[in-house]
Amino acid sequence: MKKFFSNILLLLSVLLVSIIAVPLNNISQWGFELAFLTDNEVMIKGIIGALIVVIGLVFLFVSNKEYKENGTVSNSTRNLAVLPIFAFALASMVFTTYLAYVVYIEGTQTLTQLLILGGSAGVILTLFLLFYILIIEYKNSSNLGRFIRSIFLVVLAGGTAVLSYWQLHYRVGNDYAGMNTKLMIIAVPVLIVLYVVYLILSSLTQKSKAVEESLEKEINENRKTKPALESQTKNENKKAMIVSKEQNIVTGRENVDPTSIIFQDVDVDPEFSKIASQSNQANSIEYYIEKPKMFKPLDPSFDELVSYVRELPQVVTKLDDDRITFYVDRKPFLVLMNFGNYYRLAFKYDLEQGIRLIIKYPTISKNKSTKDELWFKANNYGDIPKDVIYSIVKTAHSNYNT
Repeated sequence: MKKFFSNILLLLSVLLVSIIAVPLNNISQWGFELAFLTDNEVMIKGIIGALIVVIGLVFLFVSNKEYKENGTVSNSTRNLAVLPIFAFALASMVFTTYLAYVVYIEGTQTLTQLLILGGSAGVILTLFLLFYILIIEYKNSSNLGRFIRSIFLVVLAGGTAVLSYWQLHYRVGNDYAGMNTKLMIIAVPVLIVLYVVYLILSSLTQKSKAVEESLEKEINENRKTKPALESQTKNENKKAMIVSKEQNIVTGRENVDPTSIIFQDVDVDPEFSKIASQSNQANSIEYYIEKPKMFKPLDPSFDELVSYVRELPQVVTKLDDDRITFYVDRKPFLVLMNFGNYYRLAFKYDLEQGIRLIIKYPTISKNKSTKDELWFKANNYGDIPKDVIYSIVKTAHSNYNT
């Protein structure tokens, strides 16, 4: 309910601010008479500006209180603190630019007039360039940072209002009453459309951050338990052997049907063996999520990737029946498994970089079973670019080779 009323207040504020952009010199051109608006235009717009500034300052203190109590600021509070004041400054410059345009077109087309018109349009462009710093970064700032941003916005709103007043009274003057401003009513729906676009983009950004926060929370929970790598090493297959760099490794395996084999036993990830006891029949939602729609040519191929990894400094290769594990200083950083028409990687990675990979590529996910280290897994059906595969391997090696 609180969010609902805050959205209503924000919408009303934007609607009110949109009036600033519309010249009220001739209300009758829109089919009705309201002489009061024309006679008191400056006073009405000044009251709107004062009200908007008060709303912004009130929600500045609300946002700082939220940050102090919860460590974050809600989107609705952020929007009410900065968006109406920003919209007021934008609407004031739209009004100023239109007046400068009319003066240039209908008056003497001098260089001075052109510079004033270009300068007014340049201020509008600058406002959009400042949008990220003033609004998007508002939540990520400290309380002092939010205070400075709000004061800057108030000064910006006051400055654009002064420019509008100067344009109206000292450059247009008595000609204002006879100006044709009928089309300027479209400024209202244009500002509303920009507001809706902002809300949509803000919502998408919030969902993306929610995914990252969820993954980070899951990884932090896994860190609390002890690592299982030592016990896994003791239970490795007896047929495992260390392969020197002078020995060639050539793998070959028939293509597998992903409907019958999805997970295989991998020591660094026991989760791969979830359904082994069920004759490898996929019967969970995880299969339907991870099942590829089609296989593509593998680039790099499995053998090319193995050769690339073995050339990295200080790498020791351990060859098992069903997998190849790569170590640096006896610490595993990569496991490869070949399934013919696709292959699987389990790799150590940095948290932030791993999250970015998960968001971008659906076949990459967190290795939930590992406890202390950050392990991720990927199935390459030919849909992960070659440079990304090599980058994953190189980064995993460089991050954990000490």
